[in-house]
Amino acid sequence: MSARRASWPGRAQQRLAKSLREAAEGFPRSGEEGERAVHDARKELKRSASLSRLFAPLVGQAAAADTLAAVNRARRAIGLARDLDVLPGALARVRCDKGALEILLAAIERERGQARGAHADIDVEGLTAGLKTAAASVERWTPGDDATAELTASLTQTYRSARRRGRVAFATGESDDLHDFRGRVVDLGLQLAVFEPAWPTLVVAQTAELHKLRVSLGDHNDLSVLAEFVSACSELPPESARSVAAAVLARRKPLERKSRAQYGRLFAERPGAFERRIAAYLAHPQKGPKG
Repeated sequence: MSARRASWPGRAQQRLAKSLREAAEGFPRSGEEGERAVHDARKELKRSASLSRLFAPLVGQAAAADTLAAVNRARRAIGLARDLDVLPGALARVRCDKGALEILLAAIERERGQARGAHADIDVEGLTAGLKTAAASVERWTPGDDATAELTASLTQTYRSARRRGRVAFATGESDDLHDFRGRVVDLGLQLAVFEPAWPTLVVAQTAELHKLRVSLGDHNDLSVLAEFVSACSELPPESARSVAAAVLARRKPLERKSRAQYGRLFAERPGAFERRIAAYLAHPQKGPKG
């Protein structure tokens, strides 16, 4: 391994290339559109997207944007399937009468079947080829001499963005703002995990807490998706739709309070202090970047 590859930017670069290849290999083909396959594919694509954004200041917006475009094309292709897959679980967390439950489950299953049928029309080979091409391109990137400092600054920008968007989300309480905040929390957790060897105990603890916040926000978002599905379900009587919508709102409120408390703990640190702490980890690591 070259000196460049053994650096922290080199480690992050390898992780991104590996993630893109694993996303290509695990992308569900026709007949493989099960919930687990879609979940795993989306999980790896999120990692690829997060690390692509981390590298934008190091390699230029254009290079990072090309990689991100390949990832986003693949994510859009399976996005609807994932939203439909989570609906039965979200529905199980709210109280609704048996009649409404049966109508909604039948409607969800019908649309899931349509989504699986639509997957047959996806250009899987083209999407996976794009991911592999992006991986090869990432391996040719040559971050500059000051890349570690730039990488730390980029990670700090993710932290700053998440902190700011969380403040906005909890001020408005809007589902879209909370969903936007969750995206930055996902980015921060996946980007921070690259530096785990520098100080495993602390980094693992922080990424674990970020994951808990991500889950709380994800459960809230799943309920928001359910609310939209309920409002659009023409088979559901208006009175039943109002009852389910009220139950969804009641279930979302505790999740919002929980997320707010998690946010307060995780983002109390000012961005400048966060950057200095991460820089100290990388300058005096318990394990090197090969870790």
